[in-house]
Amino acid sequence: MKKLFALLTAWYVAFLSMLPWHMPIAQAYTEPKPTEMSEFHWTPRALKLYARQFMKMAYPDWNLSEHRALMKLWGKESAWNPAADNPNSSAFGIPQLLNLDPATPAPLQIERGLAYIQHRYEKPSVAWSHWRSNGWY
Repeated sequence: MKKLFALLTAWYVAFLSMLPWHMPIAQAYTEPKPTEMSEFHWTPRALKLYARQFMKMAYPDWNLSEHRALMKLWGKESAWNPAADNPNSSAFGIPQLLNLDPATPAPLQIERGLAYIQHRYEKPSVAWSHWRSNGWY
């Protein structure tokens, strides 16, 4: 028991030594504020990785081919630009959803776009097929 206590104490001290000393412990480990998240610059690559991981978590029955279809679909729709605006309609963002608020953060755009695809087409490959036939989804 003494060895376990000594080991835990050593880990605790080592952990505390990694913290910045100018910041209290409680302040060092708070959740980021929504404004901090919106200030993050999302690159197309980071957005694609986020979409892939979110698809694995939220839609586990979608395989890699569904991810590839999504890459093509949103690549054609917005080039993975979260500020993409369609001048001919009210579509906005990465998934080009109608009436999407321009202040919507990029990860939320992806989540809403995937929910729309799942609701309307069941999976991205069907949405991509529809886009190839009609030029919209």
